[in-house]
Amino acid sequence: MSSPEEAERALKAMQEAMKMQEAMKMQEAMKAGGTATPAEPGAMPIDWSTEATPAAANGVQVLHSPRQFAVVFTEHAPFPGRNALDGRAGAERARVVSSLRLDPETYFQALCVMASNWNRFVEAHIPPQMRQPRFKLLDAGDGQLYGIKRPKEEDDGA
Repeated sequence: MSSPEEAERALKAMQEAMKMQEAMKMQEAMKAGGTATPAEPGAMPIDWSTEATPAAANGVQVLHSPRQFAVVFTEHAPFPGRNALDGRAGAERARVVSSLRLDPETYFQALCVMASNWNRFVEAHIPPQMRQPRFKLLDAGDGQLYGIKRPKEEDDGA
């Protein structure tokens, strides 16, 4: 009979294989073209041959300092004591699978691209009666994310 540690390792290996298989399917679909919508109209074409091995994550954390943001993608399986320094339940830690450092301007640009892409996804794939949330910019002057209708000038009835 195998130990709990061996069972956990086997389960983790199976989960990693499934994640990698799913990531490979998505990557191949994107490379084939036509199935993935570009993040932004007019975006620069992507040379997929330069892509590193995709990392599968089930969590994300964002940290910031005055000069940069750190986007940390994590993986966590809910096993008591997993990755805990002392091995005790309640002290689990997520494993970092990838991280990205961005200056504030690039971070804001990335957020806008992701929010616009979400709005585009909702518009294309979610039935209107499902009422999925969308993102919009506040205090943006004439600028706005994709998928947000600009308010019409108010008619005072005069």
